[in-house]
Amino acid sequence: MVTSATVKLPIYLRFTKQGLSIVFGKPPRNIRTDKRITKKLLKDSEPPIRKPSPLAEAIRYAEIAREPSIVSKAQIARRFSVSRARVCQMLNLLDLDHRIVNYLWTANDVEKVNYFSERRLRPLTRLPQEDQLDAFKKLLQGLQISGNCS
Repeated sequence: MVTSATVKLPIYLRFTKQGLSIVFGKPPRNIRTDKRITKKLLKDSEPPIRKPSPLAEAIRYAEIAREPSIVSKAQIARRFSVSRARVCQMLNLLDLDHRIVNYLWTANDVEKVNYFSERRLRPLTRLPQEDQLDAFKKLLQGLQISGNCS
């Protein structure tokens, strides 16, 4: 007696430089196999990449500045291969209101962390401490994230 069995192997299509290829196994990023897998679907399903925090970089600059052999911001700039002005801009982030800094340190959402780049935070450093929190809340509204930074 001969019996036959059908085995379903999960397959998906992968776009490569050589063209379209059929790949056996689970599809990447938990895409359902009943959908047609396209470049757009793969791109949309990619997990967002968390960018480095500008505060972490500012703290690294500050730690280097505390070394006894470092006497100027230009030396820090040479060590990190950036301009002296860039070092000043990053160190100014450490002068933000402590509630803003705490909010940014505790942010776990990748979208939030990526949104608050050094370029977005830099104008806040030019404001007086008492006005920084209000301006930061306006930035939060622009992101449309409900957050409590008080």
